[in-house]
Parts: sequence; C-alpha cells; structure tokens
Amino acid sequence: MTERFGIWCSATDWAGPARTAQALTKCGADVCIIAPANSYAALTRFKAADILMPFEQANRSLPAIARTLAEEFGAHSILPGDDLTFWALSQFVRRMDEVELSDAARAMIARSMPSAAKSALLSVDSEFIAAEREASLCPAPPCVANPAQTDAEQFADDVGYPVLVKFDGFASGHGVRVCNDKRALIAALAVRPEHPRHAKFVVQKFVRGEVYGVTLSGLEGKALAGFSFVKHRCTSENGATSVARHAPRPDILKRSFELFETYALNGYAGFDYIVDEADRPFLIEINPRLMPTGHFSEEFGVDLTAALLAAMRRKPAPKPANPKYEYVALFPNEWVRDPESSYLQAAYYDVPHDDPAVAAAMMRDAKSWRDRKERR
Repeated sequence: MTERFGIWCSATDWAGPARTAQALTKCGADVCIIAPANSYAALTRFKAADILMPFEQANRSLPAIARTLAEEFGAHSILPGDDLTFWALSQFVRRMDEVELSDAARAMIARSMPSAAKSALLSVDSEFIAAEREASLCPAPPCVANPAQTDAEQFADDVGYPVLVKFDGFASGHGVRVCNDKRALIAALAVRPEHPRHAKFVVQKFVRGEVYGVTLSGLEGKALAGFSFVKHRCTSENGATSVARHAPRPDILKRSFELFETYALNGYAGFDYIVDEADRPFLIEINPRLMPTGHFSEEFGVDLTAALLAAMRRKPAPKPANPKYEYVALFPNEWVRDPESSYLQAAYYDVPHDDPAVAAAMMRDAKSWRDRKERR
C-alpha cells in the first residue's frame, strides 16, 4: 500500500513543504497539501490531493481536515510545514479530548505529534532552550527565559556582553537582537512584538563560533537518518542558510537523534548549534517541522526520505553514501544574498527544475526581495 502523508503549511513563501512533497513523491509516497492557494506548497506538481485555504480557516477546520486525511486520504500522519502549523497542531493536541474525532483521525494525530506536554514545550522556544541549559551533551548557552528587565540586566552583567534577545515564534533570524551593552539590551526588551505568540523570549549569552545545522528524519519518535552541515553563507546575519557545507559532527548528530527521540517527533526536524573557538558545541534551536534541506538525498550522502519510507515498509534503510557535493547553494537564497556569488557556479545549485511552477514562483519572489534589498 502506498504511504501517504498530509503536509500542512501556513507560509506562502516557504520552500520546505514543496521540496519535501517532491522528495516523498519521488520515493513512492502520496502527499496531500493543506496550504494557502498562492503558496509554493499549493503550486507543487508533486501532490496527489490538496486542501487549499488560508491558515486561519484551516486552523478552524482542523477536526474536519484530520478526519478527511485519516479516513478518505489514508494518511499516516500530518507533517507540520512551518513553525506556525506546529504551534497550531500543538494547541489541537492539547484540546483533542474535547473534540469529536474518529478513532482513525485521533490515531493519525497521535502519530503526527508529541504528547500535549512535549508539544507545548516545543512550541515555546524560550522555555525549551532554557530547559536544555544543563544537558551533558551540547547544552544550550547560558540563558534565562522571560526575565524582568532588572533580572535580564543582572544576567547580562553576570555572563558578560554581548547577549542575545530572542523572541518566540520567529524563523530565519527574525526576532533576534544582539546587544553589546546595557543600553542595547534595554532597547531590545522595550520593542515587544505585537502578536501574543511572540510575547515570550530568552536572553542568552552570545557565543562566537561557527553555526551548524542538522536535519533528521524519523518515524513516531524513532530517529532514522540525519546529516550535519555548516551554515557557510546566510541571507543575512542570523538569517536563513544560503550555502550549506557538508560537515559531519558525531557529537551534534548524536544529540540531535537523542532530542528527536526524547520529544517523540515524527517526519522531519532540524536543529541548530554553534561551535565555539574551543570546539564546544551548544544547542541554539530546535525546529520540529519540515526543513528546506529535508529533500537532500545524494548531496550529502544521506537520503532522509528514503530512510523514512524504508522504515514504514519494514525494510533496511539505504546505507549512507559518499557525499556527492561539499557545498550546496540553496535556491533562491544564495542568489538573493549575492547574484554574483561564486557558489552559484562552483557548488551544487539546488533549483527545482522538475517543479517549474514552484521554481518560477520562488524566482519571482527572489527578484522582489532583491529589488527591496537594493533600494535599501
């Protein structure tokens, strides 16, 4: 029987859902997209079905969508495509006992998400990262969650400037302020995001070093495959990866596998670390949703999707191969960062040529981003 998944996406310009749908389809699975009509996910040709509606409507309709996915489409699980849909699913898990659902729909949600308590912790970035301060392997940097201003100032005095102020619910470096002194810290704390989902924050010791990413796949709390890479180039300071350099790190891979299993994740997830000048790795972020690198197969020698589907088929996972490339330039991020970048020629340029509507929409948005960047 064909393996089936739902992919729920709120963002219109997020590459992960469309690229993951492509990878799953190429490995023989079927995908139902739940997304806004003008999104990359909606445009992909790699889907067997779709439910196209804005996020707010989909969130209100989640019980009906769950029943449709489980009973009519036969989905194993629903994969959160971005941070907002993970948050929405975590809220749904918390109130699921109050919702009328069939046994099939309830079981599908249980396969998709961690328990209510674990989902709640993962959906609050500040509380999750604070909980990881004492980990024996790859702890979070010294930090304090949601301090009063006086407590934040005392923390910064104790650990030394610079410190980071990171608000919950943002991605790609948004919501992060580097504070080099007390004045900057006070200013960062004074500018609070309006949406309540971004109200909580962490003040964290700034660690200088190289930023690593890890992307994993797994099934119902069992981590199956993963690779690590250096965020060699980013679209902006603290921003999204634009060039990934293959860089195996057994310690951070081990810790990422542990976290995937501790929090009983499903499908795909990403983890960010910073490795300081003494070669000590610190956990700085968990992303319990689809990643823009999750579709990699030959590039870094690990096919995350093939490993996931092999587990569902009760077959051995494909053995890791030698990486085909050292560098991957992510489309269109690296072109937005620098249209003259040498990596667009020297590295593997990850353009979805076989998904032309998605590629065209991504390039259209990239041109708009470039125009705004040049005007600034």
